[in-house]
Amino acid sequence: MNGTPEGISDEGDISLPDKQIAAAVGVPEPKLRRQLLEVLRKAGVPLLEENCDTDNLDELVASLERLRPDIVFLGLPGLPTDAALAVARISTLKPTPRIVAVNDSADAETILKVMRAGAAEFIYPPFISTAFDDALRRVVIDCGRAHHQERSTGSIVGFVSAKGGCGATTLACHAASHLRRATKKEVLLADLDLASGIASTIMQTMARYTLDDALQNLHRMDLKLWKGLVAIGPSGVDVLPAPADNPSPATPISRKLPPLLRFWRMHYELTLLDLGHGLAQPLVDVLDAIDTLVLVTTNEVLALKQAKQMIQALAARNFGANRLKLVVNRMPKRAPIQLPELEKVMGHPIYAEIPNDYQRLNDAYSEPRLVDSNSELGTTIGEFASKLAGIAATERKAKPRGLFGLRGKK
Repeated sequence: MNGTPEGISDEGDISLPDKQIAAAVGVPEPKLRRQLLEVLRKAGVPLLEENCDTDNLDELVASLERLRPDIVFLGLPGLPTDAALAVARISTLKPTPRIVAVNDSADAETILKVMRAGAAEFIYPPFISTAFDDALRRVVIDCGRAHHQERSTGSIVGFVSAKGGCGATTLACHAASHLRRATKKEVLLADLDLASGIASTIMQTMARYTLDDALQNLHRMDLKLWKGLVAIGPSGVDVLPAPADNPSPATPISRKLPPLLRFWRMHYELTLLDLGHGLAQPLVDVLDAIDTLVLVTTNEVLALKQAKQMIQALAARNFGANRLKLVVNRMPKRAPIQLPELEKVMGHPIYAEIPNDYQRLNDAYSEPRLVDSNSELGTTIGEFASKLAGIAATERKAKPRGLFGLRGKK
């Protein structure tokens, strides 16, 4: 290798103060594998497995789950399945290894696909090059940052409306505030609604920087820089606003969103994403990187139709049904369609119902403030947020409303 990358000693050993980094190689193509193994051995990269079985994706994932490597060098030529699908599956492992995609050429379309799916780096021959050194250095440093985290990685939940005006932003903002108050842990609310992001307005934050700034500085992102970018509202929630205009043309959104989410996961117990409405590009970009997606609809015919179409579209993208939570917002007390019938129509269980209290919400936003947490609307949203985060809901002395105060299924 040309030179000694940061994080690699003069003798070629890659090590960190608290844990030695270990890698696994799964490259089906023999010649490509031999070339890669040669430079990894010279660099002193400890290998848990020099040739993982790549004939079957399920067996490969099971092997990596057993080995628990810090880095996976995944060869793309010869894989039995789509490269992006393989990367996305490996990205779901806990702990998540850094995936270095290994190809026989620098194909732009393939690079984009696998980076969107969650790959940390993309390399190709010749491996004895500055580009390879730089890629290896970045992934080693990234592993080092992960090892120095003193707590487990956090959860990421996305909120999206079936159509504009269904209330995903309102639910995301109030859920973030409730979880910050209930857990006393750091909570991030990131506005990825590039069309009309208003989360920072609802959260009453005075932000100087936006998502665009975070993406442009991702290459040098650390906790100190991040704290200078994010704004804190009265509720104590960290808020990253959407850009006022479309993101800078120089900012590759699709490629940079998954790495940014990995950074958030390392530094926050709970990250909530406002993804606007519909199957927009930001939602597509983060789909494989989030733990849960809350799809918010109302009981209006058009909203329900849009929600059903989104459920079907997400299923076609192999987004697991257990990760999708359907919420009916602004539910009237006397709805013409009852819950069992509505679930049959939607073809998906309803996770929660949020009551309609437009006047209370409008009054709160006019002041401006969030809805009183002790009101029926505030309490119901709080119970929904607690259930979503897997924490016990606050008990209240009122007539029973079912599990967690919600009529939806768990």
